[in-house]
Amino acid sequence: MLEAFYRDNYRIVYGYLFSLCADPSLAEELTAETFYKAILHIDRYDPQYKASTWLCTIGKNLFLNECRRKKRFVSFSEATCIATPSAESIHLQKEEAERILETLNRFSSKHKQVFIMRLQGMCFRDIGLALNQSENWARVTYFRTKSQIRAELEDK
Repeated sequence: MLEAFYRDNYRIVYGYLFSLCADPSLAEELTAETFYKAILHIDRYDPQYKASTWLCTIGKNLFLNECRRKKRFVSFSEATCIATPSAESIHLQKEEAERILETLNRFSSKHKQVFIMRLQGMCFRDIGLALNQSENWARVTYFRTKSQIRAELEDK
């Protein structure tokens, strides 16, 4: 029953959250947390409303909490995080991206593929399918690669 609930609503919730934050990683994290909160509070669900509407409301609240946590919250009515990057921050981001790519080039081709596919917005399931592996393998490989890159960059 829970699998069907997840399967039927995942794309709607993920798509909605992605439209709010425009960050595939954050959208996936918020989607997972949304389903977790929904399962914890399933007794609050009113079946006269669509489950996807209820889930999107939970997701929106989690997104707004994330914005407040990061102190990027603009206004509730906009329900989006807006940050206008300066020329200096764009330059720093480019330098950081170059450092990440240099570090990534030292990894195996599978690790590079997973990391790049994820940056392109692919979900873990699709990455696993594309590389003839499981979704869990793709998830673990991505997070290990990301952690190793972060550790190497902090050492420099």
